[in-house]
Amino acid sequence: MATDRFQVGPIVVLGAGINGAAIARELTLQGAEVLLVDAEDVAGGTTSYSSRLIHGGLRYLEYAEISLVRESLTERDRLLRLAPELVRPLELVIPVGNRLSGLISGAQRFFFKSGAAPKDGRGSLVVRLGLTLYDRFASGAVPGHRRLSSAQFAESGLSTSKFFTAFSYFDGQLTFPEQFALSLVQDAQAAAKEQGGAFSLRTYQHVRREAETLFFSSIHPNHGAGEIAVTPAAVINAAGPWVDTALAGLNVPSNKLIGGTKGSHLITRAPDLCKTIGPRGVYAEASDGRPIFILPWNNACLIGTTDIRYDGDPADAVADQEEIDYLIDATNAIFPDVGLTRDDIQQHYCGVRPLPAAGEGATSSITRSHVVHRHSGSPFPLYSIIGGKLTTCRSLAEGVVKAVLPDLGHEVARNSRERPLPPPNFGETPADAPLLPDLDVPIAHASYAIEHLAAKTLADLVERRLMIVFDPKLSRSCLRVLAEQLATAGWLDQAQIDAEVDHYVHRLQERYGKRVS
Repeated sequence: MATDRFQVGPIVVLGAGINGAAIARELTLQGAEVLLVDAEDVAGGTTSYSSRLIHGGLRYLEYAEISLVRESLTERDRLLRLAPELVRPLELVIPVGNRLSGLISGAQRFFFKSGAAPKDGRGSLVVRLGLTLYDRFASGAVPGHRRLSSAQFAESGLSTSKFFTAFSYFDGQLTFPEQFALSLVQDAQAAAKEQGGAFSLRTYQHVRREAETLFFSSIHPNHGAGEIAVTPAAVINAAGPWVDTALAGLNVPSNKLIGGTKGSHLITRAPDLCKTIGPRGVYAEASDGRPIFILPWNNACLIGTTDIRYDGDPADAVADQEEIDYLIDATNAIFPDVGLTRDDIQQHYCGVRPLPAAGEGATSSITRSHVVHRHSGSPFPLYSIIGGKLTTCRSLAEGVVKAVLPDLGHEVARNSRERPLPPPNFGETPADAPLLPDLDVPIAHASYAIEHLAAKTLADLVERRLMIVFDPKLSRSCLRVLAEQLATAGWLDQAQIDAEVDHYVHRLQERYGKRVS
């Protein structure tokens, strides 16, 4: 597919999160001209605030979402094979407290999509049945499930008053989904060159519509250039929890499509907890039946997650004290000898899942599958992506391309099923290159990210390029050096450096509970 086949303009993808980036990549593989646009940064929304697991969705089996589990397991195994530097196998342990609990309520959820979680947790029969199906649907890329021996269970640190045995199985872990999204963007650039198409990325953009034309303008305070007009061949709304907001900005009437839920996570380096779980994660249940993950992650432990209906601006969602206490209490119930306290929590984060709008009921029963919604009556082909999850971003993108291109009179020529995905490239850096203060990160990586990877703010650099937001040694002096790099590139006035560092330190405290000195 050559770019001259799209005379009316490019395919515009709104939202540069994991789904938008994957869609853009899949389109460029067809040789299409693609414009990827975001109101903020690449991976600046839900992508950055997930549980960082690549998983098949074991609990989806309870709601008879067999096709979603099959799809998720296929994509999990594909990512383990094609992106081994980004996604790695992770062993998880499921502790159980009885044998029979959950049989009746599980049957209710399977056949009727209703029913409360069992008060005593899911018993060993239910767990074993679920894991057996899980193994059967997978490709064998990771070891199958097993039951821990009595000695292994005794050494696990799990509560012996709450549990009597545990099962082990494998899924995958993606340490930094932020960099995964960046890899997709870089591969979209490479695919455009290979297939003779075109790809461009525009972040911090406001979009408005007049008839069949879109107008983009920068909302970055130090880049106030005029508008750019685009007449799109099609628009794909992949704005995640902002799907409805994006439609309103385009003046497209629509019923509410998204009913988001917020999920919060804690990060701790508490020595007792980290030593107890070792290299294995734990997948258990809180007192209310919600799944709880306690994971080894990035030389720390990651604890999550909550699932609370949320109607506000997703950008304002933060972990509140009730959620923090809930996750701490759940951890201590699972590992009573650890004695986790608030003082052990180094930071937290929170994001909003872009789930389909749904009525009353348990949030856990809302499907995690995705839908490509075709809007009627718009001046150009317009599609909104509802739902989706980190694991299935590639298959979602393939499905979107299969829906969009035939509407434009084009065939789907190829897909990314066997295309490797390397980690993001930060250029050639000498071994003796100067480092950021207090960190083992070359300053050159920041310069490269600003020049080549669309980093325009301190948050872009710290949270989504260099991934130092989670480093306990992050300091004001480091932030100042980064601010100076932004100023040199024209994204920050020299006179604003101190104020910008102060503002960002405040953001870290408010959004992440992270103190920087």
